[in-house]
Formats: sequence, C-alpha cells, structure tokens
Amino acid sequence: MEMILLNDARVLAVQLRESGEEMVSLAGLGARLEVDWSRSQIASNSERFCYARRTVGQMLVKAAQSLPQGLILYLKEAYRPYGRQIKSFEESLDWFAERNPGLDADEIYRLTCQYVAPPQVAGHPTGGAVDVTLMRDGHELDMGCAFNEEPEAPRNLPYTECPYVSEDAQANRKLLADAMSAAGFVNYPSEWWHWSYGDAYWGFVSHNPACYTAQDETSLE
Repeated sequence: MEMILLNDARVLAVQLRESGEEMVSLAGLGARLEVDWSRSQIASNSERFCYARRTVGQMLVKAAQSLPQGLILYLKEAYRPYGRQIKSFEESLDWFAERNPGLDADEIYRLTCQYVAPPQVAGHPTGGAVDVTLMRDGHELDMGCAFNEEPEAPRNLPYTECPYVSEDAQANRKLLADAMSAAGFVNYPSEWWHWSYGDAYWGFVSHNPACYTAQDETSLE
C-alpha cells in the first residue's frame, strides 16, 4: 500500500476552512483518558500541550470508552505551538542529513516528512492532532517501539503496519487503531501514535476541506 506523506502535493492542496472552534483542555474529560504530565518524551514546553479542539476532545472520550475494560487512552501530546513545529522540522532535517550523507536534499526532505510534519500542513498546531498510546494498571503497553522513536530503514518500527514488531505489539496497535478509527480519527501511517481530525491530512483521507488551521498560542490564553 502506498504511504502518502504530509509533503504530498495532494495533502498540500487540501482546502483550509477555519471553523473557529475553541480549544479545550483534555485533562479530566473522562476516567479512561489520562494525560502524561511528565512531558518527558516531547520537545514542546507549552503549558497547552494537552489542549485540542472541543470536537477532538469529545472524540477521544468516545475512543477511550470503546477500549476493552482496564485499558486507558494515554495522551502524550496534542496542541503544539507553530514555532515549535518549525523548529522540530528543522532539527529533524539536520538529524537525518547527518545520518544519511549519501542522500540529496530532496531525499532528506522526504525522509524527514515520514517523521515530522512540514509546518504548513502540521496537525498539532491546529489542535486537531493527538499522540496517544495505551496503558493498563499504570504501565504503558508494548507497542513495538517507543513513542516518538525515529523510523530507521529497513525495519521502520514506528510504521503503524510494521511487520517486524511482536504479535503482542501488533495486537496492541490494533486495539488503539480500532478505537481511534471508530471515533473518527485518521492515522498518519508512519507513526502508530499519531491520529488527527480536522487537519489537512484528515481532509485528504476523508475527501473534505480541513476545518482546523494553525493557532497562535497567545490566542489560547
């Protein structure tokens, strides 16, 4: 199956129609939705990292409630300031360039887009994208690789459909995918943890205009 990256011309061509829907905190929305307050695995230092559009919050509650008994939907990151997105993309460009000296600039750009969204189509600054995993009894489930792990060929363990992870990890990824898909989210296929609604990638997959655009952090205060 073809993997459509965020720098694909078809994603870049998605129409953007800002709905004006408010951002809300995802903390405390449901007993089976929890936030990783440590922020130990994300680069953003924004206090609004657990904010998202109101509809996204409602969808997350629905996804969490649909999980098998005992499982928790564990939020790593939602909103990310646009400036942080730009910095993360530039840092990743440099990281992949250093480790792949034989690739030209276009190839490095494409490789980077498998892991970090180009700022102009990034979902996190819109409040429409979330990074989530599963937890039971206070422990994160085995998902085959760490959240935010860099994809390295040929195994590319972060790919949602990666065949190299264990059967248990594949089963856990399916539990997450079933819950998030049923709630209306779409997955970015190079990252098992990344799901979105209302952003450009969701618009491409669902054949709709994007209804969320990047938001300045000061507007959330």
